Parts: sequence; C-alpha cells; structure tokens
Amino acid sequence: MKKLLYGLMFFIALTGCKGHEDNVVVSNSDVNSWVYDVMSELYYWNTSLPTLKTSNDNPTTYFETLRNKNDRFSHIFESYDEIANQLNGISSSDIGFDFRLYLENNLNNNVIGIVSYVKKGTPAAKAGIKRGSMFRKINNQQLTTDNYSSLINTFFDQSGSVNITFANIQNGIFVNQNPQTIAKATNYQEDPVYLDTVYTVSNKKIGYLVYNFFANDPGDNSMKYDLELNSAFGKFKNQGISELILDLRYNSGGAMSSAINLASMIVPNLTSNKTFAYTEYNSNYTEYFNSSKFKEEYPNENPFMDYFATTINQTAVQNVGNNLQRVFVLTGQNTASASEMVINGLKPFTSVVLIGDTTIGKNVGSTLVNDDKNKNNKWAVMPIILKYFNANHQSDFTNGFAPDSYKYDYLDTQLGDTNEGLLATAISQITGVSKVAARSAVVPMTPFKNGADFKRFGGGLLYKKQNINGFIK
Repeated sequence: MKKLLYGLMFFIALTGCKGHEDNVVVSNSDVNSWVYDVMSELYYWNTSLPTLKTSNDNPTTYFETLRNKNDRFSHIFESYDEIANQLNGISSSDIGFDFRLYLENNLNNNVIGIVSYVKKGTPAAKAGIKRGSMFRKINNQQLTTDNYSSLINTFFDQSGSVNITFANIQNGIFVNQNPQTIAKATNYQEDPVYLDTVYTVSNKKIGYLVYNFFANDPGDNSMKYDLELNSAFGKFKNQGISELILDLRYNSGGAMSSAINLASMIVPNLTSNKTFAYTEYNSNYTEYFNSSKFKEEYPNENPFMDYFATTINQTAVQNVGNNLQRVFVLTGQNTASASEMVINGLKPFTSVVLIGDTTIGKNVGSTLVNDDKNKNNKWAVMPIILKYFNANHQSDFTNGFAPDSYKYDYLDTQLGDTNEGLLATAISQITGVSKVAARSAVVPMTPFKNGADFKRFGGGLLYKKQNINGFIK
C-alpha cells in the first residue's frame, strides 16, 4: 500500500498564494488563478487546459471552463472545511435517511418520496421511519415537479428540523398521515458498515454485508471503520461462510485504502505481494515518481502499483477468500468508484456476480486540495488525478458494470430481510431454489430523482484515503 503523501509533493507549493493577512476578502481573480495552478500541476488531463487567462468569473463558473470533455467527476467547492467533513462522513445537519422521488401518476404533477434506507441512531430512526416510508409534503407543501427541488433542499440546510407528511396506500390511493416534525441529527457520523449477518439457507452459510461508503474512520486516524469492517469478516470467517453477498447498491465510493482493505478480505490466496491495482498519472506525477529524488526519499514505494493488504493498523486482515468460489455484489445506479474498484480488482482472482443495476462507471481517482498558503481562500478543488487498472491492466468500464442479473430495487422490504428483492435473487442463485420476493400492493410510479442527486456532493459518500491525499471517489 502506498504511504507517501501526495499533498507533500514538490508541486504542492503551487497550491498556495503568497502571504496574506487574515480576514482579507479574496477576489474571484485570485481564487481562479490558484485554481488554474492546481489544475495545471495535478489534473489528469492537464495538457488539455486552455491557455491561462485572468478571469473575474465566479470560481464555479470558471472551473467548468477547465474541465476536460471526458471528465464527469472533478469538482470545486466553496467551503473546504465543509467538504472535508463530508469526506470524513460527518454531516453538520442530517435528515437521517436516503430516499428516491417518483411521479405519483400521469394525471397530475405530484411527486412522492420513498425512503431507501434510514441512518442508524438518528432522530428519523427513533421516529419509526423505515425503508419504504412514503412522504408527500414537506413543511405542509405538496411536492410537485415545480417545487420539489426547493422543498427537498430543506433536508440539507442548517435548519434544526423539517415538517414531513408521510402517506400510506389504501385501496390504491395515497392517504396522508398526520404531519411529523423530524429533528435533524447534528454533526452526525455515519457508520459505513450498515449491516453484517450470516444466513443459513439450504445448508449453506451465507455472509451478507451492507456497506454504504468507503472510509477508514471519521477523520481521527483511528482506522475505526476499517477495523469494524475487518471484525465483520472475522465473524464471517468464524462462522464458516462459503458464500458472500456484498451489498454496494448505495455505495458511491470513498477512500481507496478502504477499497484495498475490503478487497483484501475477499480475494483468495491473500499475500502482501499480490497486485490489486495499477495507477496512471499525468506527466508531472509520472516524472516525479520516476525521479532519483523520489526514489531516494521513498526507496520502498511504488506509486504506480497497489498491493492487497494483509494488516490494518498491525491487525491481521480477516480473509475469507479461500472459502469462496465467487462473490455476489448487489449494485445500483449510484454504485461508483471505490465500489467499482473493488469489483474490478477482484475480477482477475475470483468470479464476481453482479445483481441489480448498471454502475456509474468511474475508473478515475481524485484528491482534495485547499489553499493552505492563504487562509482567506476558503475554496477547495477536487481534480481527477489518476486512472486505475486491475492486475490484468483492465479499466474498460466507463459505461459502468452491467449486472449479470438485472433486478429493480423495490423499497418495500427492509434491507437484510431475505425476501428483499436483490438479496432474495442472490440467495436463489446460491441455493438453486427459486424464491419470488413478495411485493406489497403499491401504485405503479415512474422514478423521478434519486435522493443523492440533491446532496451537495456525491450523496455525502466520498472520503479521503488514510495517509494519502490521492484517493478514489
């Protein structure tokens, strides 16, 4: 595993401006000049940047002029502190659940929300909100195609609570319940290990893990989440599982090091010299990594290659790979990046069976950069800085990984219930016993928007790599 700090490389001096007094307003022109310097040094497509020119445009507008036509994933943020917290899984004000939006029917422009999962320990969870709960009004206003955006955004602002009107279906008609005031969770730290359990079905021991983002820890360098993940696999190992179902349907990415650690718990014949991924950079990175200066300073590092891990903070990785003939991965339309890296990285070594929907297709990685030389510049950029390949030098999934078995993610059964559609499909393929998941009597609706589309950045599921500023998101 790489140990160098990309943020401390020779070019990082370019990411700051020369001395500034505190509390001085930084002009758009100054911010844009800094942004250009960062992009010219770090950006994977830096040779495609336009000729440097001064600009007084809003930095968000200016940043778009720098993005390569093939770049779907680089971002700029107005507040470095805010996005840094999000990358560590900390939300200053969290509604406590994820959701999808649907058009109620073709007769009106009403929109209805359905909860996809509820975050543990939040006021929403304590209020009894569950996966499948439906809501029609926010702050006493009916959701419509005209107002849904502004109303949904109240879920993510700094208000302390939101008034939500939930609904149920009676005789095929939506019936509103009494409005509820749902308090938001303050400075909420979401645990990525959402659910781990072992099922015994038809004499087969099946491990099941719902893992919702990749993060080492909540930003305290404790490796808390990776060690918790390792403990879950220790339980799988001790109970003798012979099949594994990895649920990444809501996992849009995170720390590359956590991806390596997860894959290391699954790959057969784990060794510390087994290649997990190759990495490709721009010419600046490549020249520096090949320089004698770098090799003298980091004689044991190979920044162009990552290996599977055998320890996490000196704790042995709990590997179940030799007990598995394959791994089932449940996917969705938000499955991305570090999730796809795990899928891609395991493919050379074991059979990976995908059930669900086509993934996003992100085979590139980024790093978060702030202007540490100028405290008055609060902006941050997250440019794509690398492309990754598996041990077979494969990285051909820009259109996403298509599932082996397409299965729509109905929201009417709780995660972990063996009747839940995607999980039931995987269990059926494992046991050979066909099982039709029960469907509740719901009114057919057209999917409209995913809840992650409203969150400020990737659904809040993008996290930095422990000990490395370069990471997969």
